[in-house]
Amino acid sequence: MNLSVSGIFVQTALYSPFTFLKDLFFMTQLDPSALRKTLRNLRQQLTQHQQKTHSEQACQLLIHASLLTDACKVAVFLSQDGELGTEELIQQLWKNSNTEVYLPALETSPNWHMGFSLYKPNSKLIPNKFNILEPDIPVSEHLSGNMMDLVIVPLVGFDKAGNRLGMGGGYYDRTFEFKHQQPNAKPLLVGWAHSCQHVEKLPNEAWDVPLNALVTEQEILYWNKK
Repeated sequence: MNLSVSGIFVQTALYSPFTFLKDLFFMTQLDPSALRKTLRNLRQQLTQHQQKTHSEQACQLLIHASLLTDACKVAVFLSQDGELGTEELIQQLWKNSNTEVYLPALETSPNWHMGFSLYKPNSKLIPNKFNILEPDIPVSEHLSGNMMDLVIVPLVGFDKAGNRLGMGGGYYDRTFEFKHQQPNAKPLLVGWAHSCQHVEKLPNEAWDVPLNALVTEQEILYWNKK
């Protein structure tokens, strides 16, 4: 079945027990807000079983990949709003004594767009201005983005060229904008998404920082791996 959403031609496919979008083909000028809404609705329709299965499959793919080999400081995010779950991944990372897990911190140093806070099993968490939980630690203990080895990046949509559609806040693009001039500098930026969030083509703006790789429940895609 085919339909049109805000000028975007959509090809739908059955994904039991829900019908959802398989690909998005751009027929007219893209409306990012409409696309975000469509893709967010899509991932929210996944059942709890599908969410759990996708999370476990993606976690196993990443844990056994070479991406984590030299990653001592790994930044993750706490999934919500139908995002591909990160709880299983965090639990697996905590099992490695050589790996420290960090979460994004929005209320951080005034010189940074986003910092990163050490996250341990016993960390106290407090909500930020978006009601997303962050470790309750002093700003002086936050680390900057260039001190991470690998960052798991949330997204709303992605294409096979490595372009990412975020929520529009620009936190990750501004935090890692130095990678435009230093593409081989750490950290590795690894997208994390359900395969159903794939879009045929996304626009690539000058300020967008490209991903090095992306993990779904089906595969790992590589683009700008160091």
